[in-house]
Amino acid sequence: MIDPFVFNVVEDMEEGKDYGPGGLFPVKLGDVLGPEGSMPRYRISAKLGHGSYSTVWLARDLVARRTVAVKIVRASEYATSREAAILKRLRSPASDPPAVIQLLDSFTLTSVNGIHHTLVTEPVIPLERLLKLPGIQVNTRSLVRQALEGLAFIHERGIAHGGESPVISNFLSSQPLPDIYPSNIGVVIPDLDSFSEVDIWDKGGAPTIVPLVTYNPAHDAASFPPYLTHARPRGTPHAVVSLLSFPSPLDSLRRGHVAYFAEETPSPPCHSPLVFTAPEVAFPMMAHDNDDAPWDRRADIWAMGCTMCQIAGGGIPFGHFSNLLHNIAALCGGAPADWTTYLASLSDKPKAYTPEASAALWAARVEHLQRGGRHSAEDAHALVKLLRRMLVVDPMERPSASALLQDPYFDLAPDDHGPLSG
Repeated sequence: MIDPFVFNVVEDMEEGKDYGPGGLFPVKLGDVLGPEGSMPRYRISAKLGHGSYSTVWLARDLVARRTVAVKIVRASEYATSREAAILKRLRSPASDPPAVIQLLDSFTLTSVNGIHHTLVTEPVIPLERLLKLPGIQVNTRSLVRQALEGLAFIHERGIAHGGESPVISNFLSSQPLPDIYPSNIGVVIPDLDSFSEVDIWDKGGAPTIVPLVTYNPAHDAASFPPYLTHARPRGTPHAVVSLLSFPSPLDSLRRGHVAYFAEETPSPPCHSPLVFTAPEVAFPMMAHDNDDAPWDRRADIWAMGCTMCQIAGGGIPFGHFSNLLHNIAALCGGAPADWTTYLASLSDKPKAYTPEASAALWAARVEHLQRGGRHSAEDAHALVKLLRRMLVVDPMERPSASALLQDPYFDLAPDDHGPLSG
């Protein structure tokens, strides 16, 4: 099939064919958007992310005089109204520091392509990306505590995290990839509102654009923008870091993704990266090609444990997905009886999954965490004890997020600083 547009798009751009009836909302830099029947108020400054599902934009709220993120969903998608309902349930009281990304506004936009649900939130930068920038100083314990506080906040309001429903992402991506892992934890940049659009443009530089010129003169020009814009998820953090003269404390974590109301039955399929997926979901998926295994908020505890290990510099606990179940059984010191046949099929040589072998693997993890002076011995041992409480094969034995916040690890003095590592 011949591409209906003349010029080829580049990386970090959606495709011209994503525009049309039922497709994306046509946006160009400088557009001012707002609820129908009201004065437009959100001026588009830069693209933050895109996908076949939606586009996400950095914008200036001309009424509140603040910087926001605007997510505009394609006309054929309806789940964002549900996404907005979840975010409304997750709104923090004005007197409390918000634990999750805050919904500032929601409305619909109309184009020749249809009706588009639109969400406005505070903009955040993925923790994983921000921590890889030079000069960022990190208190690992503070980061993992805030991430766990966000998860507890979500669970207390009857919402579990992993799932299939469209998500807020961290508003630097528009893909519906829910669950808990470092790229899905966002950091709200302090004092961003004190800088003008010109400040951010000057630091971020001009975006790459590709004109959208159609071969077909009958193609409705109102259904697509005059050009596609290069997304700015890579440049924007550098620009903000330069503006704010980092390092500064990363004390404004936001949980970026939401998923499903916990009272929903059955639970939607879990679509997290496999290496972060809880064993009660991963085993049916890998051994029986069953993507519909039930799960609940206890699966979030497992994913959070994997995430905390990676944030702390201990890497992904269970390695590559091809050996995932073997590694889970080895590190956890055993596996359910119904795993036996599948695990035996992975190798000609039987593996011994014993508590003693597990203890040796965790001891090696403690040593890894201490390399380079990143963690003291006391800190590394306390962190591993916490992770072992979370990374338990039987979901019924995993503590709640609220209970985990009382773990002795969080009482230690902060002494671990440095960049995120694998």
